Amino acid sequence: MKSTLKILPFLLLPVFANAQQSKIDSAIMLYNISAGSNKLDTASFDAAYNLVRGATLTDSQFEQLEAVASNYKHSKLLYSALDLLAVAFESLSITNPAKAINYGKLQIEKLDKLNSPEAANGRRYFIYMLRLPFRNSNRLEEGFQYYTQKLNEYKIRNDSICVMECYHVLGGFYGVSGLLDLAIYNLKKSNTYCDTLKNNSRWIGNIGFIGYHYLLKGDKKECLKFCRLSVKESLKISLGGNSFDLISMARLMLLNNQLDSAAYYVKLAKEDATSSNDPLIMSSILQTEALFKIQSGSLAEADSLLKECWQVISEYNIPVHSPVGTIAPDYYLAQLRIKQNKFDEAIALLQSDIKRLSNKRVDILRDYKLMAELYQKTGRNDKAAETYAIFFTKQDSLLADQDKYRAISFEAEQQMNEKEQSIATLKNQNEIAALSRNFLIGIAALLVLLAAGLYHRFHYKKKANLILEKTLTDLKSTQSQLIQSEKMASLGELTAGIAHEIQNPLNFVNNFSEVNTELIDELEQEVNKGNFEEVKLLAKDIKENEQKINHHGKRAGDIVKGMLQHSRSSSGVKEPTNINALADEYLRLAYHGLRAKDKSFNATMKTDFDESIGNINVVTQDIGRVILNLITNAFYAVSEKLKAESGKYEPIVSVNTKKEGNKVLISVHDNGNGIPQKILDKIFQPFFTTKPTGQ
Repeated sequence: MKSTLKILPFLLLPVFANAQQSKIDSAIMLYNISAGSNKLDTASFDAAYNLVRGATLTDSQFEQLEAVASNYKHSKLLYSALDLLAVAFESLSITNPAKAINYGKLQIEKLDKLNSPEAANGRRYFIYMLRLPFRNSNRLEEGFQYYTQKLNEYKIRNDSICVMECYHVLGGFYGVSGLLDLAIYNLKKSNTYCDTLKNNSRWIGNIGFIGYHYLLKGDKKECLKFCRLSVKESLKISLGGNSFDLISMARLMLLNNQLDSAAYYVKLAKEDATSSNDPLIMSSILQTEALFKIQSGSLAEADSLLKECWQVISEYNIPVHSPVGTIAPDYYLAQLRIKQNKFDEAIALLQSDIKRLSNKRVDILRDYKLMAELYQKTGRNDKAAETYAIFFTKQDSLLADQDKYRAISFEAEQQMNEKEQSIATLKNQNEIAALSRNFLIGIAALLVLLAAGLYHRFHYKKKANLILEKTLTDLKSTQSQLIQSEKMASLGELTAGIAHEIQNPLNFVNNFSEVNTELIDELEQEVNKGNFEEVKLLAKDIKENEQKINHHGKRAGDIVKGMLQHSRSSSGVKEPTNINALADEYLRLAYHGLRAKDKSFNATMKTDFDESIGNINVVTQDIGRVILNLITNAFYAVSEKLKAESGKYEPIVSVNTKKEGNKVLISVHDNGNGIPQKILDKIFQPFFTTKPTGQ
């Protein structure tokens, strides 16, 4: 990234304590020489700057440099003072993130009060760099709230540069929090300000980060599009730092198992990184190249690369949350050990990685899930269950925080919009006041005409509203009639099915009545013969048949009662209802209703009823209509598909019930054509149907 400030790689160079102090003492001496007059001694300043850059500063040394910066009192030297504080702040961000956060916020507060170009550059720098100590500490939520507040402030102040940086930083925070869609949204918002400011370097950087977040989402197509664009645009303006995008491209190729392409992008990334000699980039390249070696089967080379990666991390004190993504070689070492069937070592590496990842919860979830799978694979089911429990707990926590951050973001945007609206309203009022002073007479005349027009319009609208109210009342009445007509129409469609269903018990009634007539004749004959034992047996048979006649008569009555309930308006009274019996009855009625219209139609009906449900209090007519309509639509769907695919397709409609806590789930499934995706959001609109006109 280019900047008017000297923005350095986020690293530290190890030195012995005495040598370190000696370098700082020399730098302070040179800084004092540089600030000896109102004109900067560039040679002394640059020499001191190079001594401090990358040094691991103690709190005492940092305070010494801060005191030196205060000597740059002349306004022309403010830029140099900020440059000095910037290089010291980079060190503090690693050695003491908490102190770096407080110090960075203090510097931003001071710079907010200044209006010079140098102050604007310094403010932008601290806004940009303060993100890292927030991300590498347990204060991410505080950082999120802080940057949301600053975003609103800079929008009101029309400070487009800092608005651009705030959106960029928030994009990174959302990415760390696992809200990848919001991360992409904020990076794209940052780029809208880059376009306005003609800031090509930040625009290209954002494009690369957008591609990286699409990679984390698993959206290969969008990742490829944005990473390629970033590399292409970087080459156009000869901007260094393509390595991050090339690494993302390599990881994308590995995700697609395109090993040759992955090797090509790793090679390009290494060539690009050679010129910058940036340990951050090298650590990211090393772990990516190791992953390539793991997938290509070169396990020994992968082991060597990851050991080298750890050496770079240790030598330069590289944090896990770096500007080039997550640096987590232990995760890749665990992948290597899995390939070598060293599962216990892999588990230990994952535990170490989780400890180092701090608040990088998306990667922590990844590690816990893999660890649980390894425990399961090695037969330690108790440890697997325990690890899965931790995974699900952390996943729930992440989801809860996602909702919280979404709410905070929404509220912040609402507040921002309200403030912008207030400012716009105030401007409009001032403009109107100015026009009123200059054109008072003309405006007065215009207001008289406007008042007359409004009066006429008021009466016209009042009359129109009365007409609309009457139309609305008529429409509601018509809708009620249509709904009732639709109920009656569905009743008509069921007539054939009901007739078929009612015929069965009536046949039983008729058959048993005929049998009883014959038995009574036999009874009379046996009485005449005096054979009373046979008479008793015949009387018993007649009694049993009468009971069966009564049973089937009641069954026919229940069917008629159900038909009447379907046709009449709902009373709204809940009554104990056997949902399983209701669903089964309407399944058969709907099937026979369709069979009555099309004798060639056949379908497989499946039921899976939860017998533990028992009776539940519902409005029987209403729930019955819902179930009936669902089943009727299911049979319609499979019959339409059968017409189109006759001979190749077996229609299946299934109805299931299941008790879930204090609720009952009723499911109707069919293997028909389904509803097109483009109209799914319309299915709950009144009177909407997918059936052709007339059906």
